[in-house]
Amino acid sequence: MFFDRKDKSYIFLLNTYSRLLYPRMVEEKMLLLLRQGKITKWFSGIGQEAIAVGSTLAMNASEYILPMHRNLGVFTTRDIPLVQLMKQWLG
Repeated sequence: MFFDRKDKSYIFLLNTYSRLLYPRMVEEKMLLLLRQGKITKWFSGIGQEAIAVGSTLAMNASEYILPMHRNLGVFTTRDIPLVQLMKQWLG
């Protein structure tokens, strides 16, 4: 498959990149907290961001998506507030 960026706007590409970058940054922070002993477990999805983000961006907002524990990109792409996710993960 060949990616032709001519039909993609700069704004679209920038938005997509930022949606890929955000869950990666959260993942890296959570791994740091795990190493520091501030959390007891973390199921890392590093390297899987494009799957979660791309699938979510391809869906309509009204469609259901039922992610598992390694799909942080689904939540961040759907603009779920990070504080809600942290409350769940940190108890």
